[in-house]
Amino acid sequence: MITLVSPWYGPDTAGGAETQARSLSRALHAIGVPVRVWSSTGRDSFHPDAQHHYPPGDSELDGIPLWRFVPSPAGDDGVPRFFRQHPELLPPLEQFTVHEMRLLGSLLSSDELYEAVRHAPEPTRFLFIPYAFPTTFWGALIAPERSFVLPCLHDEPYARYTTYRYLLSRVRGVLCNSHPEADLVRRLADVGEERVHVPGEGIALSPRGDAETFRQTILPSLLPPLLPSLPPSPQGEHPPTLLYVGRRDESKNFGLLLAYVREYWARRGGRLRLIVAGRNPIHLPPSLRPLVLDAGYLDEEAKHHAYAAADVFVLPSLYESFSIVLMEAWLQGTPALVHRGCAVTSDHCQRSGGGLTFGDFGPSRQR
Repeated sequence: MITLVSPWYGPDTAGGAETQARSLSRALHAIGVPVRVWSSTGRDSFHPDAQHHYPPGDSELDGIPLWRFVPSPAGDDGVPRFFRQHPELLPPLEQFTVHEMRLLGSLLSSDELYEAVRHAPEPTRFLFIPYAFPTTFWGALIAPERSFVLPCLHDEPYARYTTYRYLLSRVRGVLCNSHPEADLVRRLADVGEERVHVPGEGIALSPRGDAETFRQTILPSLLPPLLPSLPPSPQGEHPPTLLYVGRRDESKNFGLLLAYVREYWARRGGRLRLIVAGRNPIHLPPSLRPLVLDAGYLDEEAKHHAYAAADVFVLPSLYESFSIVLMEAWLQGTPALVHRGCAVTSDHCQRSGGGLTFGDFGPSRQR
């Protein structure tokens, strides 16, 4: 029995790791692997106040057994009550800084979960996802010899915390989404080569987007009145179109993308447009409204039509362990432009030949 443990898990739960957890559990279930999910009653990290979004206890989702534990706060020192009651299970706390422990204490935790891990029968194998939450840190350390971590590790300050490096060094195996992520694990933590694996991450290969469907049924509703300085397109010709899909915030370097689009227009003009799709709202300055079209949330079918209609898919993010949206764009035959500072997406492009990288805007002089 594989028990997948994730802080949040549900049909309306947002987040890359949470999406991967759902896809992985469904894939395991589909091939006949006994799998169950343990998660919390919360919705996701984007709704921290919704800690009781789902009812606690046993249920089922997509035919997979699901048990939801009730969150419980840790003590002021970051140590859960369960570990105070079982000090023999505590890691060497003197190795960790006060700041690191306070961070763990501020995130979603559950004594109910830790008790369940402790009493799980021996055949159980735990898969914790992602790395940076108490449910993974404390949960995996209760039964490290039966625990695997799917960290979704980014090259970020948290990855260098002693707490997380200790966690990765103690569990039975670390499952990485990409080779650069595995290299990062090896650099940061004392993990033997035999315990680091790269199973990757899968995507659905069946979707087929249609560019004309997007242009005829979705695009017209996005087009604002053009500024007089933007020349109209010749009959039947479509202006060069960039596409971005994902969170529209600084965690994905979205502001840099907008700045570069504005700079490109200021220097070269032309009929370039950028279509951005995602759940969270954005506020565009007037100077960008003719150039940037906000598609908002696109369902799966519309999203693949958008990939097919784009000339280039752009992903400026610096922090990825894998990129589903990049793979989806390539599935529709759309080349990509990714940030050179992201080892993972740069590696994707190098291995596939499906895109180019950028490190800055480019030469200051016009060509």
